[in-house]
Amino acid sequence: MKLLLSKKGIGLPAVLAIVAFVLGTTATFLSYIFFQARLSDIQIEESEAYANAVSNVKGALYMIARDQNLDEIYLLQLEELMNVDIVLYGTNLYTVSSRSLVGSKTVQSYITGSVTSLDTYDSIFQYTGEEPTFNLSPMVTPSNLAASYLPTYIETNFPWITPETTFTDFQSVVDYIRELAIAQNGFNYYQPSALETQWDPTAWWHWYIDGSVTIPKNKNLTVPDGRMLVIDGDLTMNENSTIYGNVIVNGNVTLIGKGNSVESIQGTLYISGNLTTAKSTLLGSIDRPTFVFAEGSITLGNNTTGYGYFLSNDFTAQQGNIYITGGVYTTLTPTLQNEVLPNPDLSYEDFYDYGIPEEVSIESTDPVEGEIGFIFTTPKLS
Repeated sequence: MKLLLSKKGIGLPAVLAIVAFVLGTTATFLSYIFFQARLSDIQIEESEAYANAVSNVKGALYMIARDQNLDEIYLLQLEELMNVDIVLYGTNLYTVSSRSLVGSKTVQSYITGSVTSLDTYDSIFQYTGEEPTFNLSPMVTPSNLAASYLPTYIETNFPWITPETTFTDFQSVVDYIRELAIAQNGFNYYQPSALETQWDPTAWWHWYIDGSVTIPKNKNLTVPDGRMLVIDGDLTMNENSTIYGNVIVNGNVTLIGKGNSVESIQGTLYISGNLTTAKSTLLGSIDRPTFVFAEGSITLGNNTTGYGYFLSNDFTAQQGNIYITGGVYTTLTPTLQNEVLPNPDLSYEDFYDYGIPEEVSIESTDPVEGEIGFIFTTPKLS
């Protein structure tokens, strides 16, 4: 069979079309790879093996904290008892990992028995997270930040309550607030419909919501200044909606957009799961930046702009127009399209209003000056 070849070269329009096709195909392929990787993690997280691994790691953590023991022989015995590996990660810092789950995936947590206080502005939020010298302690997690902020919040709003200070994880923070709400002590107990059926959904006081919340399109969710909304479930925001204020979500947060809709986060979110935003998302302003602390992953839509600070296990903002002024802090390497710009106007004096602690406890790197205290992180896939 003969091939008929034109003697003319390929024209410039044809070359540009080919280049555009190749770039588009590559972007689609990379998106597919990321989707498949995330799908694999979801499948693992829903498996019985994952549940057993989390149980083993948690059991080891609680036993170490209960016995206040990091002796080598004790840890070796605990490894065999709980089917985990306990390894010295750094000064006064250990990893507790499950034995192999699927391939190289394990469930891992960090624990320390010697703590010190870390200034959150000086050590975290004055940085963008991209500086070569920036280092984030594995102990700085959404759970730890929430546990550090809540006692101050309780003392400020409910002076008759002696706040709990020995939280172990995200769930323990939510459980404590649930107990207060059920007892009608400070927090008010509500079902999701208390927000969902409002013409202008607003958590007027200190609200605890028992269940997942879905805010209809073209409506906002408002938490007044000085208040905290706690949702014991997922939060779903629909088209043209905005979150105002400080919210703790014991689940996932999803912003759904369609067509030319624009969604927005103008507050602080503590999330036990993942954050997924819509295609077009506006973050906070120079006067009120957005803060999002997620135990899971943060995935931003392809048109996200504004002042924002993000802390999570995994962060992805790799497509479209992503322009963030603030900071991105992760234990893994974040996937970012554009450089994060610094925000020199952020002030620690506003942290209480933003729902952020001025200090957080982490492992002490000084074997002499650290205080005895056993804290650990929520087990995660690693």
